[in-house]
Amino acid sequence: MSSGGTSVPAHAVLAALARGVLGPGYSPEIPGRMIETLAHIPSDAQRNQLLGLLKAADTKSGAFLLTGKRVPVSWLSQAEAEELVLKWKTSRMPIQKQLGAVAITLATTALYGHPSPEWERIGYQGPMGAAPDTPKRLHPVDITSDDVMSCDVVIVGSGAGGGCTAGVLAAAGLDVVVLERGAYRAESDYHHYETRSMHEMYLYGATLTTTDLGCRIIAGSTLGGGTVVNYTTSFRAPDFVLKQWADESGIDAFVSGEIEQSYDEVSKRVNANFDSSAAGRRDAIMEEGLKALGWHVDNLPRAVKGCTQDEQCGFCGFGCRVGAKQNTLKTYLEDAAEHGARIVVGANVSKVVVEDGRATGVIATVNGHRLRVNARAVVGAGGSIETPALLLRSGLRGQVGHNLRLHPGTAAWGFFEEDVRAWEGTLQARYSAEFRHWDGGWGPIFETVPIHPAAGAAAFPWFSAQQHRDFMEQYRKVSFCAVLARDASAGRVKVARDGSVRVQYKLNSDDKRRITEGVIAAGKVMEAAGARQVNSPHPVPITYQPGPGAHERWADETRKTGYGKNTTFFSYHQMGSCRMGADPSRSAVGPDNESHEVNGLYVLDASTFPLASGVNPMLSIYAIANRGAKKLAERLS
Repeated sequence: MSSGGTSVPAHAVLAALARGVLGPGYSPEIPGRMIETLAHIPSDAQRNQLLGLLKAADTKSGAFLLTGKRVPVSWLSQAEAEELVLKWKTSRMPIQKQLGAVAITLATTALYGHPSPEWERIGYQGPMGAAPDTPKRLHPVDITSDDVMSCDVVIVGSGAGGGCTAGVLAAAGLDVVVLERGAYRAESDYHHYETRSMHEMYLYGATLTTTDLGCRIIAGSTLGGGTVVNYTTSFRAPDFVLKQWADESGIDAFVSGEIEQSYDEVSKRVNANFDSSAAGRRDAIMEEGLKALGWHVDNLPRAVKGCTQDEQCGFCGFGCRVGAKQNTLKTYLEDAAEHGARIVVGANVSKVVVEDGRATGVIATVNGHRLRVNARAVVGAGGSIETPALLLRSGLRGQVGHNLRLHPGTAAWGFFEEDVRAWEGTLQARYSAEFRHWDGGWGPIFETVPIHPAAGAAAFPWFSAQQHRDFMEQYRKVSFCAVLARDASAGRVKVARDGSVRVQYKLNSDDKRRITEGVIAAGKVMEAAGARQVNSPHPVPITYQPGPGAHERWADETRKTGYGKNTTFFSYHQMGSCRMGADPSRSAVGPDNESHEVNGLYVLDASTFPLASGVNPMLSIYAIANRGAKKLAERLS
């Protein structure tokens, strides 16, 4: 954004709000970093609306409507700005509540996501030296003017679905073009700075939320997609889930042994194994608590090769510098490139070209240039948010965008006497399926993830600048037990008039109940592991110090408060928005992954899941893509 227009008053207002959130003495670079994050908001309309509100807040009339006083926000003292942010945070008015949430998130991530004296104060060491000088192995096509390409199959997306599809089709002798919206970054590009990495390698800079702000959506957006930034966890969908998928979809491949064979094939290619799960302190704490309670705990399967727990571990959510993560850059995309596939990065695909009911290519913008790719078949593999958005922009309707599952995550967290440093250690090493079978297979699983300071600062409660500062000083002593709900709730992906994506999602009462009970159980895990204080994830945390009857009282209060519109969840796994099925009235694509509405249009990513997987979905995406790609190769050969 330019320095003119709305950005000047926005900068002044954000500077005042940052004073309120962070207290005196913060870096003068903070407001600029806040504006940089705002630039990643996917919808021009939403971004402009927010900037418009910030601009209005710097006029007397606008300030009166937003604050109740005729004082431009940029005029406020630190104490007055702090009072305003708290007022907005606790307001019942949606606009004020949004402004409060935005101010806190933007300011805290702008401070803790960049190098500063705050890192030393909280005990965060930051990146472990410079990135290695490792040569890149792929060579994307450079688009320097308007162009037309032709091929057998054009694939939109390069993660587990798109990358696997490309590798299988190219090896079968088909001419393949892969279009990826993100940039190509590999080991030599992984600087490991948290906020910069989120902006560069995550969908919309990790700013995308559901329309009610209730769930923050975290997804990869780089060549290799989520496989480059995810945590390598390689679960197969449990047998009872595959049975439910078969029943829901009418597709017997999920139980006939066909998908099992595909799991075997992809597991071998990405080296899914149980031998690379050395537990960092964060995972070890959860394991200790689970064992003390006599509850299930086990190693996680991981798609890595030569991965040892060293100083880089915990950071490869921002890219694996040691090259151990077996993402599609190192597996299927290399396979595809070796067989002649062409890869284009920075490709913003606006629509699928449909002629006489058949997909004949796509239209994209690359480096400001128009690119048309003509193809015999089109594969959507941009993930469960972007794939339905693309199909909706292309005129499809039916069940496209429906049945979205977000695998919403939350946690019970505890303070420990020791330094835990929750950002360190193997990305994920342990899990528990103790409660998986609640309500016929809809219970949560327990895991942990590395949480770096910017994410932690934004996720944990803010009531005042000093309170939050004091919390961050204790951040190194925080650990947690994450609760990942297998959601029966179904959301929806829509597109706005400007073509941008909108995500609607609301938990049903059964999911809320299961999440509540999951958090209560997770709190017991933290207590059993030795936490001196256990907190709920509510905006105003419910806390207790372990002692006789303390957990029971905490559980009662947690149930009474529940989990509703005032709780923010995190979605690392989106699925189901273009689901597979034999019945077009209940699904978007058929048993062979071809669209019910458009011939020659296929979907091969997590959006095809008939129901939520209940576990990290990467290996299931690979398996579905491998199966579908082989069928497509047979059809086109």
